[in-house]
Amino acid sequence: MKVPVFSVIRTLSAITLLILLAVGGHYLYTSLPNIINHFLSPAPEKSASSQEVIITIPKGASLSEVAGILQEEGVISSKLLFKLVAFIRGEQRHVKAGDYQLRTGSDPGEVLELLISGKTLVFTITVPEGYNIFQIADLFEQKGIGSKKDFLTIATDPSFLKELEIDASSLEGFLFPDTYFLRPSEKSNAKVVVNKMVTRFKAVYDKHVRETAEKYGWTPQQVVTLASLVEKEAKPNEHALVSAVFHNRLRHNMKLQCDPTVIYGIKPMGAKITRADLDRKHPYNTYQITGLPPGPIANPGKESLIAAVQPAAVDYLYFVAKNDGSHQFSSNLAEHNKWVNLYQRQPSSMTP
Repeated sequence: MKVPVFSVIRTLSAITLLILLAVGGHYLYTSLPNIINHFLSPAPEKSASSQEVIITIPKGASLSEVAGILQEEGVISSKLLFKLVAFIRGEQRHVKAGDYQLRTGSDPGEVLELLISGKTLVFTITVPEGYNIFQIADLFEQKGIGSKKDFLTIATDPSFLKELEIDASSLEGFLFPDTYFLRPSEKSNAKVVVNKMVTRFKAVYDKHVRETAEKYGWTPQQVVTLASLVEKEAKPNEHALVSAVFHNRLRHNMKLQCDPTVIYGIKPMGAKITRADLDRKHPYNTYQITGLPPGPIANPGKESLIAAVQPAAVDYLYFVAKNDGSHQFSSNLAEHNKWVNLYQRQPSSMTP
């Protein structure tokens, strides 16, 4: 059957028109906001003096509210233009809440793209495993989150501890070491950050750890205290072994003789320990007291928390540092002194 020529031409014309409309639509989508912005944007000299600002987009804010915030802060020159760009692109409902770092006098299309991406401004703080409350307070001050004094006040506030359901005199041991991501509004609020750390601790101190601890009849405070000693003494892959030494010593009513307890609250952690330190009488000095100290001496990580309630099935009572970054473990004093003489060359200072 022969197809009329005019029918073919009409079909080709329709296809051509659709192609032109598609191309034109794409051009309109991508270029119209910039064309409009060319006429309505601030003058170049004003843009040249733009400044960085932090803008908070509230959760549930409407497009009009977002545009109003941006215009009020000088990020855009016209909220009407911003809304028009959003409608043209079909993104009027896709702006994400959060804190953003923007510049005054910015292009509405670029601002919209950032708000749609959800790439909010965040600050990070990493708390290493084994840091004590004083070291974390120093870190907070260095990161500009708050003063050391304010942090320590919050971490020892009885009403705040009660609110967090922590039965202790301070949050030492309950500030879980991890990397935390903070919004600008949180960065200057140490109380909010501390709450995040305790919440993270509770997630790690889960049902398994809690139920295992109950078999020993231990409270969370006791578990965290032992875990902090393990954290300060154990080298990689030694946590369960170090925990076993402490468990065995407790069972034999022996002093724990954990060196880091000797200087807790007196000297910076890592400071050289002297004979005078060992002889100093204070509640945390496990060379002077029997049993666990009254509280944690650091904030343990997950491995130390688990090791505290799951010690290795060994009879070790002693360990001494070797020259390779690990420890030599022993079950009796004679064997221990032999290793001390080999690795430390001063056995008398290591005997119980």
